[in-house]
Amino acid sequence: MLDFSVSEIGLIGVVALIAIGPERLPKVARTAGILLGRFRRYALSVKAEIDREIQQSELTELHKKMNEAAREAERQVSASSRETEKILNSPAALSDLDRALETPAPAPMAADPNAAQMPLPLEPLNNPLGGDPFSVRPNAPSRSRPMATSQKLQAPESPAGPEAS
Repeated sequence: MLDFSVSEIGLIGVVALIAIGPERLPKVARTAGILLGRFRRYALSVKAEIDREIQQSELTELHKKMNEAAREAERQVSASSRETEKILNSPAALSDLDRALETPAPAPMAADPNAAQMPLPLEPLNNPLGGDPFSVRPNAPSRSRPMATSQKLQAPESPAGPEAS
């Protein structure tokens, strides 16, 4: 605020003592202290009020942004919901899985009615992990063939042969 050194304050005190007099100086100093305290409290209250107004305007702005974001999210969810309902309510074509799960056609009758009827095997599903997708222990995925041990141990030969080294 105001920067006064000790010598300046002492000079002001000596001038006040000479100008006001020793009888009235304590009353004037007390009154000046009271007025200075009131001024500080008033300045702090104005500062606090300005801070509250700034905070209130920031909260109002944040509230508007949050409402706008909520409306946008609601629009996106309702659009997604409508599209999902549209897809779910439309007749769907049979997928490969649906075709595989359909019951197989009955086997044609053999020329010999006494021949044993064997059921046709179902075509396996395209399962990347192998095996039946509903089984407890699916088959392990197929692996590549391991290299022969003779290929692993042979070192590459130089064009001149093994004696050239």
